[in-house]
Parts: sequence; C-alpha cells; structure tokens
Amino acid sequence: MTEREVLSNIEDYMRKNNLRQWEFAKKIGIPDGTLNRWLRGRSNISKAYLKLLKKEGVI
Repeated sequence: MTEREVLSNIEDYMRKNNLRQWEFAKKIGIPDGTLNRWLRGRSNISKAYLKLLKKEGVI
C-alpha cells in the first residue's frame, strides 16, 4: 500500500466516522500535529504508525 493510499484511507475513515483531525488523532493515540503533517505531505508515516493504523482498522 502506497503512502497516498494510506492517506486516502485515513481521510475516508475520518469522513465516514465524522471525525475531525484532532478527534481521529486522539482516537488512535497519536499527536494531532503528526496527523496534520501526514495529511499535508510534510512527513512520512513510519512503520510503527502504519502498524498502529492497521491495528485500529483504518488501513
């Protein structure tokens, strides 16, 4: 799965569950600034965070 696909899944998950960025970040236990950097393309998603997203059923 490419980074763009992961980001698309995150955005879809947030839209389907009516979550704002900070709400989604809190739900999965990451800093909201980290999520913001991912969505703006300023930071890549680490393998550890990919595992977390998988565990939470986002990807």
